[in-house]
Amino acid sequence: MKRTVLSILVALLAVSQLMATDMKINVIIGGATFTATVDDTETGRAFLDLLPLSLNMNELNGNEKYHYLGTSLPTATYQPGTINAGDIMLYGSSCVVLFYQTFSSGYSYTRIGAVDNPDRLAQVLGSGNVTVRFEAAEQSHPRGDVNLDGEVDINDVTSLINAVLNGHW
Repeated sequence: MKRTVLSILVALLAVSQLMATDMKINVIIGGATFTATVDDTETGRAFLDLLPLSLNMNELNGNEKYHYLGTSLPTATYQPGTINAGDIMLYGSSCVVLFYQTFSSGYSYTRIGAVDNPDRLAQVLGSGNVTVRFEAAEQSHPRGDVNLDGEVDINDVTSLINAVLNGHW
């Protein structure tokens, strides 16, 4: 019985580690830093594995900056229809695109993530080519820290079980 309960607790903690933390990065352009959230997908995780990256991004169409990586990332292409300012996408399997205007598009992309607050993004990026640095952001709490006390321990398992049993998960 104890072994079964322990197995269930370990499994619940493992699930909580996958779900507890956003994948945040900093997008640094000149002296400005924007926070972005990377999607928890195969593409997003592969992008995170490349960080930190300083990319010389080229201007295109007055709405985006792009850079071809020296490596391919996993793809899951789709046609978003509308591109939003702040979207970080992959064109093909190796072209990172940072959009700074919202517009309609018939092109297919794989989503990497998005800048959380792109209000000044167009202004900071400017109209020409620019160097953009992507780096991991400091996490405010470790993965699995369900109760947000700064530690991953049995209290996180208890919090997770209580949330599941009370229908809050």
